[in-house]
Amino acid sequence: MEQKLDLILKKLETLDDVKKSVEHLETRVGELSEIVLALRDGQEETEAKLDSLSMDVHQVSGEITGIKQGQERQDKILESLAMRSLEQETELRDLRRVK
Repeated sequence: MEQKLDLILKKLETLDDVKKSVEHLETRVGELSEIVLALRDGQEETEAKLDSLSMDVHQVSGEITGIKQGQERQDKILESLAMRSLEQETELRDLRRVK
């Protein structure tokens, strides 16, 4: 009978150890859940920043395209003015020769 009681006590001690292990695991799972939530929040914040940067890049890209188009227009105007200047210089030379 005493052996049975000892066996029951050992089983109860084992169950108590298991209960403590489960409680410890529950605590760790809770901590891990908090970490996962914090990581998710950080990921959402990072995604928002990335979206903002992406929008900024698109805006800057559009502005650069506009600047390039303006530069091309100015280059054409300068080329045209240079041609006019050459034509006028030629005409002035011709007029001076005639005098």
